[in-house]
Amino acid sequence: MARAFYRYIAAFTCQASAVVVAGAFSTGTQTGFDTLAGQNADGCDEAEIEIKVTTFVSVARCEVYMEALQHDGVGYAAPKLLGSVAIASADDYAVRVVGLSEKGRIIVKALDANFTAVVSMRGIYPADV
Repeated sequence: MARAFYRYIAAFTCQASAVVVAGAFSTGTQTGFDTLAGQNADGCDEAEIEIKVTTFVSVARCEVYMEALQHDGVGYAAPKLLGSVAIASADDYAVRVVGLSEKGRIIVKALDANFTAVVSMRGIYPADV
């Protein structure tokens, strides 16, 4: 069986540094993703989400969600859980996600404790060769 090869596109910040409050979704300045050709998530169905924790209080869980842009282009659909990671210190944490919508945004939710983080996204798509 042939091994799959992937291409990675440049990462971009999808949420500027912000406190993520336990039990709540992130509210920092967000940049949406767009999988259309030539956009920031050009042709990607998968992505690696990096949560760079800069301030840490105690062990917490972090859930990663996607909010798809509604078809009329106004507002976002209900958040869809894509993955989760345990936050154990001020460090970088990666979560690989699949099934991106055409356009949307990534948000995170803190469980158990607050932390401050920057969230970035790097699109992944299968290589032709």
